Amino acid sequence: MNNMEELTLKIKNIIESEKAIHSEDIQYLLPSHSALIAQIISNYNLQPTTSPTPEADMIFLGAPTGAGKDTLVRKLMLDNSDKNFIVLNMDMFRHYHNELSPTHEPISDKEFARKTNQTSYELYYIIQETILREFPGTNTIVTGTIKDLTWVKEIVERYKNDPNTKYNISLATLAVPTTESAFSIFERYLNMVNNRESDTSPLRYTDLDYHNETIKDFISNIRYFEDNMHNNPRARFFNSIQVYRRHKDMFDLSEDTLVYDSNKPDSEKCATTHLHDIMKSPCTIDSFRILNLLEIIKKNADYLKDQGLYKEILADLEKILPQLDKSKTDISK
Repeated sequence: MNNMEELTLKIKNIIESEKAIHSEDIQYLLPSHSALIAQIISNYNLQPTTSPTPEADMIFLGAPTGAGKDTLVRKLMLDNSDKNFIVLNMDMFRHYHNELSPTHEPISDKEFARKTNQTSYELYYIIQETILREFPGTNTIVTGTIKDLTWVKEIVERYKNDPNTKYNISLATLAVPTTESAFSIFERYLNMVNNRESDTSPLRYTDLDYHNETIKDFISNIRYFEDNMHNNPRARFFNSIQVYRRHKDMFDLSEDTLVYDSNKPDSEKCATTHLHDIMKSPCTIDSFRILNLLEIIKKNADYLKDQGLYKEILADLEKILPQLDKSKTDISK
C-alpha cells in the first residue's frame, strides 16, 4: 500500500468516526470523499515528525473581511521561513462545494458564501483533524474574521489540548481603516468579475452590511481574548497577541507593520486600543482605484445586473465614498 492509499484509508476512518460522533456537524462529507481530501492534504507536502514530543506554532490570524489577511499570511510565512507553516481557512475550500453537495444547484454570487459555508467547514474540519492526528509538529496558520467567538474558541481549544503536539498559540490581528476594508471587499469581488473565465462559476460576494458586522464583532471579540489573556493566565486561549497594520505597499513584505506585541507591552495602549484607533482613523482612497472600479462596473454591467448586484454595489460605494459625484456613479446611461 502506498502513502496516498494509506492516507486515504486513514481519512476514511476519521470521516466515519466523526460522523458517528458529530452527525449534526458532518452533513455532506462521506467516506467516498476521502480520496479528494487526501489529494488536498498531499499538496502541503507534509512529513511525519521524528520527534516523539514535537513542539509547533499555531497562529490564528484574525481580521475583518477586506483587511488583507492574505498579505499578512505571506509576511508571517516569510518572517518565519524556517518553520514551514501551512495555511488553513474555510474560504480555500469553498470551490469544492459541488463535489460534496448532492444537489449541484446553481448558486448566485450573492448566495455563494452562505450556501458553501457548511461544506467548506466540513472540509476544513476533517483536513485539520487529519493533519493534527497524522502529522504532529505541523506549524499552522488559521485565518478568519473572528466574527464567531465560539468557533474561534473551539479551534484554539483543539490545538491547546492536542495530545500529539505541544502548540504555542498566538493571535495575530490586522487592522486597517474601516473605509479601506469596505472599499476592498468591492475591489476584490469586482476584480474577480472582471477576470472571470466563466459566467457559470459563482464568485464570492461580500456585502457592506456583513463587512460592518465583522468590524463590530472583531473589536469586541479581540477585547474578550485580550482580557482573557491578562485575567486568566493559566486558562488563557492565546499566549500572545500581536497587532499589525496594513502594508503601505502590498508588495513590500519587508516593511515593518507590527505596531503592538503583548510580549513587549505598550504602557499607553493595549491591543484593542491600537486596533480601534487604526480602524477608526480617516482614510483616503486613491482616485485611480475608484475610477478603475467604476470602469469595471460599467464593463461588466450586464453580468452584475444578472446577479442582482448592480444597483446594490453602486449604492454601497456611495455610502463609503461620499466624495463621489453622483454623475460618476450613474454609469447605467
